[in-house]
Amino acid sequence: MHLHSLKSGIGIVLFSIAFLLPLDGVQSAPEKITLTVWEFSANEAFLARLLERFETEHPHIQVRIQQLSWEHGLEKIIIAMAAGNPPDVAELGIDWVAKFIHAGLLKEVTQETSPLREHYHLWESVSSDGKVYGFPWLVGTRLLFYNKELFRNAGLNPNFPPRTWSELLQAARQIHQPEKGIYGFSIFAGEPYSPWQEFLPFAWGNGAILSTEDPHRILLDQPAVLEALSFYRQLKPFSLVERQGQVNTLFAEGKVGMQISGAWNLRLIPRLNPELRFQTALLPKPDKAGTAAAFAGGEVLALLKSSPHPEESLQLIRFLIEESQTMEVVKHHQNVLPAFKKSVEDPYFQSQHHPRRFLEQMATAVSPPTHPLWPELQAFITRAVEEVMIGNTPPEKALRNAQVSIDRLLAEEAKRPLFRDQLLTGILWAGCFLIFVSVLWIRKKREGFVRPAIERSFSTFIFLSPWLLTFALFGLYPLLHSVVMSFSRYPLLTGESRFLGFQNYVDLLKSADFHRALGHTLFFAAGTIPPTLALALGAAVLIHRKIPFKQLYQAGLFLPVVTSVIVIATLFTYLYSPTGPINMLLDKAGLPKPVPSWLVHPRLALPSIMMMNIWASFGYYMILFLAGLNTIPENLYEAAAIDGASEWQKFRRITLPQLRPIILFVVVIHTIHSLQVFPEVLTMTQGGPLGATKTVVYHLYETGFQKFEMGLASAVGYLLFIITLLLSLAQMRIFGIGEETSE
Repeated sequence: MHLHSLKSGIGIVLFSIAFLLPLDGVQSAPEKITLTVWEFSANEAFLARLLERFETEHPHIQVRIQQLSWEHGLEKIIIAMAAGNPPDVAELGIDWVAKFIHAGLLKEVTQETSPLREHYHLWESVSSDGKVYGFPWLVGTRLLFYNKELFRNAGLNPNFPPRTWSELLQAARQIHQPEKGIYGFSIFAGEPYSPWQEFLPFAWGNGAILSTEDPHRILLDQPAVLEALSFYRQLKPFSLVERQGQVNTLFAEGKVGMQISGAWNLRLIPRLNPELRFQTALLPKPDKAGTAAAFAGGEVLALLKSSPHPEESLQLIRFLIEESQTMEVVKHHQNVLPAFKKSVEDPYFQSQHHPRRFLEQMATAVSPPTHPLWPELQAFITRAVEEVMIGNTPPEKALRNAQVSIDRLLAEEAKRPLFRDQLLTGILWAGCFLIFVSVLWIRKKREGFVRPAIERSFSTFIFLSPWLLTFALFGLYPLLHSVVMSFSRYPLLTGESRFLGFQNYVDLLKSADFHRALGHTLFFAAGTIPPTLALALGAAVLIHRKIPFKQLYQAGLFLPVVTSVIVIATLFTYLYSPTGPINMLLDKAGLPKPVPSWLVHPRLALPSIMMMNIWASFGYYMILFLAGLNTIPENLYEAAAIDGASEWQKFRRITLPQLRPIILFVVVIHTIHSLQVFPEVLTMTQGGPLGATKTVVYHLYETGFQKFEMGLASAVGYLLFIITLLLSLAQMRIFGIGEETSE
């Protein structure tokens, strides 16, 4: 019996060992690898179906896709990299690549790309110092869209679009009839990117080369650029100067004769106006020697250096850039082009006239300089264009000002990082711990080190620890971190810092950009607070009376408060558009319309946003005033009526004095909100035109999340905090609240 049990036990052990150990010649299945891809261009669901084929060919690889938006995708990528959680493969715009290369975040793929060089566009956009850091995937350029009916009505042959600058100017002059709402050409303004993307091709076609061998030199102030900008100004009297989205819509409505635009118009026009008869052509070239240059944009696939699976990531990239896969993306998306040069021979492009014309334009298209500071440099070019087109500045002066700003930016010497973010984090946590220990020690020193007291404090700390830990992690630590950052140079992309002392604050106080942003913010506050309070108080007094449908009026006036600011800003953007209701009313009343339109006019853009803010916010303060009115005793009004007081005297002698604490509260709260104005500006103007709507918070956003200088952005935030605090204290002093409290 025992022998049988022993044999059985040995058999079970041997079977278990044989089961756990792999047999000779039998390999275990490879471990499943997960790759993360962040992309912009292809629809997430479509790309997932496309990648099922890759996963079938590589069963040990699983691909996770994250769809990003063009509005905030770059910020998300950089924040993920700064947090140490980047994807394996990222789709990047060509004007971002140099910044990532300079930060050392992309893996060099020079050897891996050598067999592909002659078959793809845009290698110059992913190269630096002879090394390659990405794979061109999709490209895009611009064409001249023109309205065939407007050409015919102006006596022009629609089969012969303008091929030179002089022909373009003449065609615009003949088509332009602003009294009938018809514009010959369109010039983009009032937004960050489209102005320079439309203008620079004129300079490139005229022989301008912006980049030089010296990485600290971008040459904008040169004869070829000046000649191009001077010609560009000649087009202005026969053009609609407006934002790109508005121009696209007006062209689709048949009100613009010619515009420079991208492939997205091929989908927009049939949706808005299927009957529009239009055609596309290569961009005009200078009358003298030159080329029909256009802006070359595109997206590249880059392998992040931090990827734990570089070989598998390269296999995925090679799969995506193959012509067959890329063509599927192009056919699905319909407003991008393949980077593969021979795609023009594909049957799809042979049967599609407009997309084939875009590929033909790519032969002379020029991509922006591969420079790590290009996202910052392009802002100076946009400003130069807007100064000429909106501000009527001479081209020579505008280019000279832009060149000075560019030289100043590039002349800032590179600072060598002294410590990394991990060291800063450790120092801050140590500081938090020392603060806590010091507070506890001081308290015990005062109370005496009595054991029961210590035990009580310890038990209290245990019960409070969940809240204390949450506060320390999400409140105290970010606060201290931002304070330290405000005294440091802290590029978010690298996570490396250099302590500067008060240099950030000194630079801001001397910065003309910050002065303008602060001036716009104070003007916004001064222009919105009095009318908002007057409307709110007036509406509250009227509704407080016993009138029919009181609740209906109250709810209606409060409705904008519970509506998203983004939604309201989008609505007012339509109201302020060149063909919007406001301009329609001005036309019917026989009053002149602003040229450029409301949100593109430097003097009208900020007041237009202020009007929207007043309408959207006064309902909230009306509710506060109503609450205050309900606390005023009725017998005060009855006594005043017996004494023969008028309604105005009651309001002045009773209502206003009784509401003084509420008025102070409303003034302080509205001042804080006005100084922090941001979503309206971001949605409606993005700080333009000519920086006329750039506020302090938008300046902070631009510094922190477009230039990614978090140290300088933190200093902006703390300066705004100090200004807000001083204004609030001054308001309390004016209203005498502090004196009453002290008495």
